[in-house]
Amino acid sequence: MVYYSMQATKDVGIGNVVTFATEQHPKKRENKIGFLTLQVYQHTEGNAAPAKMMIKCSKIDPVLKGVIGKEFSVVGAHKDALHKHINAYLCRQYQSLSQSSEAGMSALSDSLYVLGVQMTPHESEVSGSSYTLFSAWDSSSKAVAGPAAAPAAKKARFDKPDKTPKNEGTRVKNTNVEIKFCRVEDVPLIMQACRVFFRQMQSSSGRIVVEFPRGELPMWWKLLHDVAFDFKKTRDAFDNVEVVEQLRTRSGLHFFTCFSIADADISFTTRLKAADKAAWVPVVYVEFSKLMLHEGHTMKPRLHDMGC
Repeated sequence: MVYYSMQATKDVGIGNVVTFATEQHPKKRENKIGFLTLQVYQHTEGNAAPAKMMIKCSKIDPVLKGVIGKEFSVVGAHKDALHKHINAYLCRQYQSLSQSSEAGMSALSDSLYVLGVQMTPHESEVSGSSYTLFSAWDSSSKAVAGPAAAPAAKKARFDKPDKTPKNEGTRVKNTNVEIKFCRVEDVPLIMQACRVFFRQMQSSSGRIVVEFPRGELPMWWKLLHDVAFDFKKTRDAFDNVEVVEQLRTRSGLHFFTCFSIADADISFTTRLKAADKAAWVPVVYVEFSKLMLHEGHTMKPRLHDMGC
């Protein structure tokens, strides 16, 4: 039996047990994509001392969230068109950059910069109806009834007349958009592509604006790096640590999580320098969805049986 547990912070440093970064693909070496790196101990039956190693996970699929200033009934039908437009837009931009001296991040050979697009009515604009909790990508999302309207009290003579149009409270004015992407370096171009798309499809009712609220970095990260307060309400970029925190929320991954991996699910193996640069350690590549997550307390009886 083989399973893996997280390394201690003292071995790799604060914030380095689980990290996300854009790295060269081990097989498609012309591509750089986002990988989640887990610094772990490998526990093997019969070995008393666990061995240090790394697990690198692909297909993390972080989500960029935005708000489109138009009703879902107007923009919702353009979800697939937006998806195709973003990938084509980034492909053209990288082709242009590759011919200039400003080339930085390399293009992807398959042009799959965005892996999916979802749109849903903006819940803050819905009253007395149903709306979606959490992310449109979350399998646990469910429709929840909005608060029931309280019985109307008899108005006093000095009350102003209610001039709110009938059913105005249930009219959805905004639309949530969620975009799965591959690497954080593409986010500025993805946001730019979205603005271009909605500028091209604006109707006679006026300009369609899309905004992307700035991300919330975890407090421990702000304290560790002495991050200055950001007064902007919209984002310019997407931080790697945001991806890690997003994944923790989505998957339930935490420090005491243990893992197991089927041999058939390992796509590539190699050796890399350990976090302390003192030795070479084994590395396995696997899709994140193929990791089998276990709670640490469920592994204790097995640890005892294995002599670890």
